Amino acid sequence: GDDRDSYGLNAVCTHLGCVVPWNAADKKFKCPCHGSQYDRTGKVVRGPAPLSLALAHVEEGASGEVVLKPWTETDFRTNLPPWWK
Repeated sequence: GDDRDSYGLNAVCTHLGCVVPWNAADKKFKCPCHGSQYDRTGKVVRGPAPLSLALAHVEEGASGEVVLKPWTETDFRTNLPPWWK
């Protein structure tokens, strides 16, 4: 399948490491510390954050839990190798 159909995001701001919550009203991830913003795919759309949120693969574990696996492929948002490797 297409990797874009199912992926996880590490919701840690790439500026100084604050946790970035989803803002449903604005349909963006918005950092409460310094105002960085990310779109629904985790792509940075407003600084000071320099990079998009890290991607992860999402799988279902044996007992139904969510399991995150390292994303080592090209970042589909930038067409560049992942910065978080």
